Amino acid sequence: MRNPVRDETDAFRLAVGGAGLVGASLALGALAGELAGIALFGGGVAGAVIWSIATREEDRRFRLREAALEGSRAQHSSRRRVLVIANRTLAGEELRTLLRRRGGGGAELRVVAPILASRVHYIASDIDHELEDARERLAATLAWASREDLQATGKVGDPNAALGAIEDELRLFGADEVIISTHPPGKSNWLETGIVERLQEELNVPVTHVIVDLERSPVEAVG
Repeated sequence: MRNPVRDETDAFRLAVGGAGLVGASLALGALAGELAGIALFGGGVAGAVIWSIATREEDRRFRLREAALEGSRAQHSSRRRVLVIANRTLAGEELRTLLRRRGGGGAELRVVAPILASRVHYIASDIDHELEDARERLAATLAWASREDLQATGKVGDPNAALGAIEDELRLFGADEVIISTHPPGKSNWLETGIVERLQEELNVPVTHVIVDLERSPVEAVG
């Protein structure tokens, strides 16, 4: 089944709609009885599921592709541009090997590190630790790139929206290729939320997925 939450807009609508449905169900239950409230809630959930299944993927705007096209039109440099999306795997040798290859070939690297705040910290808006860790990883990566004579810049992504940070950077930087680095399946929140899949589906530039297992020796890089 298609994941109904494809981006931050979907998540926001789901949260607002869910809160509204719960509120309406509670109000109806107080006025007309518990069964009426339960019936309204069940009907609302069923309707949302049916809508989600019935909605076709092609009916959705491909905002990432639109952002990439806009960014490409705004660029005047002849250098190949590679957008790198990574955070906790930035120090992985699998990723750095690929960056050496791309940067050594003359490409300009732009690293975006969306933070990976825990759910508890995110809900409590306590993300200072995650932000600081991401900044340190990014600084270490840019220092490494400088030592390797690679042209690289970077930023820490918006803590509220990983896909939003990627979309913004595509709009500003453009990209001839996107590299996204994750932990292996079962250990990666990004894989579970479908970010890699969405990038591959929506963008019309190569998307290279690098798997980095920091607990083991380098084993896999998948394009």
